Amino acid sequence: MFPDSIPVFTPDDIIEPPAQEYEDGEQRSFVGWLKHLFLYSQCEDNPGCLQITEQDRKDFKKVLDTARKQCIMKHGETLNDWEDRTTRKTQAGVLNKVRKQLGYTEEFYYE
Repeated sequence: MFPDSIPVFTPDDIIEPPAQEYEDGEQRSFVGWLKHLFLYSQCEDNPGCLQITEQDRKDFKKVLDTARKQCIMKHGETLNDWEDRTTRKTQAGVLNKVRKQLGYTEEFYYE
């Protein structure tokens, strides 16, 4: 599911690489942000429940393909490897490029 809006990312939104977890409070890894925004959706009958639908998987694959095109990756490198070797500033910049590639124009920041 594509969200209605996506924040503008700053380096402070990204966990310091190499990240041991996808999420730590309000900070996430590069892949953690992609999963949070595009893979997981809330269950309709239970707001505390997260689910992954078949459409979520298709949407997430599209977003991963878009992200890979924006990253300068070494041959055979995965997104997880890339995020471990790049800076938080670079990761935030690529997330913002992905955001624009997907057509999100409204700008807001997490507080």
